[in-house]
Amino acid sequence: MARSKVAKSKIDSDLESLRERVTTFCTEAGYQLSPQADAILGDIVHMKQLTGDYYCPCQPQRLPETVCVCQAVQNGLVDMLGACFCNLILS
Repeated sequence: MARSKVAKSKIDSDLESLRERVTTFCTEAGYQLSPQADAILGDIVHMKQLTGDYYCPCQPQRLPETVCVCQAVQNGLVDMLGACFCNLILS
């Protein structure tokens, strides 16, 4: 029982850390989070549990540049498409 509480605490901590990172980026870039942000952030945290980092679940490769907030988004993808690959970040 204690082990599952520790795991839940780690997931909550990871979720909060990721939410803070993405929210800060959105605020600085003038973007907004999707109404489905909670579910998408949860998927990204699950990806971290499986792979060791916050990789975008919509990217085929696990590279440093596909860690959320991914390099494509930092380079203007949201401005061009209106959203990031996983629809977490919107223009």
